[in-house]
Amino acid sequence: MQEIHLKQQQSQLLAFIFAICSNNPDERLVGELGAFQLMKEFDEYTLNLAVDFYSALKIKTEAYTQGAH
Repeated sequence: MQEIHLKQQQSQLLAFIFAICSNNPDERLVGELGAFQLMKEFDEYTLNLAVDFYSALKIKTEAYTQGAH
């Protein structure tokens, strides 16, 4: 049961991270608020992984939107 809950948290966080990387300000706001609420439940290790993933995704998103494919 705990594994299912963890998978749900991971999928929710991934959706929030993609929303944060959106060009739409409303989607970014929803993503930021949702991710912040969800990350309060994480242990330090999981939180660090989420932050690392977000950072890598954000860099790639910015490079892509600036035309550096």
